[in-house]
Amino acid sequence: MGKKWDGAEFFRMMAANEKAVGALYRQVATQAAFGGKFFENLAADEDRHFNIYTALLHKFEGTDTLVVDVTEEQEVYLKLLIENNWMKDADKMLAEAAKLKDKDEIYALAERAERDAVLFVEELIDLYPQLQPEEFQVVLHEEKNHLKQVLSRRMESKLTSLKL
Repeated sequence: MGKKWDGAEFFRMMAANEKAVGALYRQVATQAAFGGKFFENLAADEDRHFNIYTALLHKFEGTDTLVVDVTEEQEVYLKLLIENNWMKDADKMLAEAAKLKDKDEIYALAERAERDAVLFVEELIDLYPQLQPEEFQVVLHEEKNHLKQVLSRRMESKLTSLKL
């Protein structure tokens, strides 16, 4: 049996995540001895994503547009995604990131952020096929590209440290 589920909280989480990741990338850009411009560019994209989610939330919050039918299993899964979102305590995440000095640890953190972003955007697309704003596709493309770039830099860093 289907249940009605209001995705406003999911949109709020997405916006908060983008804001937190943008702050993380700006912090890394200023603190790390590498990748400043790279992380600044990622941060600018995350800021734009934040604005997209915020605008969509303001446009649709309180309307039936964000209320969708989900199975009980989907509802449990979505609640778990929201409750176990490691970026929900942005201050704690930023404090922990500030302690990182190793390139691989920093890239691993960025990788996790980008993997989660891809997963969450894909969930939005699945939940709201009636919306399908072009922005979702743009954000998904950019998040996948971010992940690709982070993985590439992480691999290059590992190879360099091994002197290969």
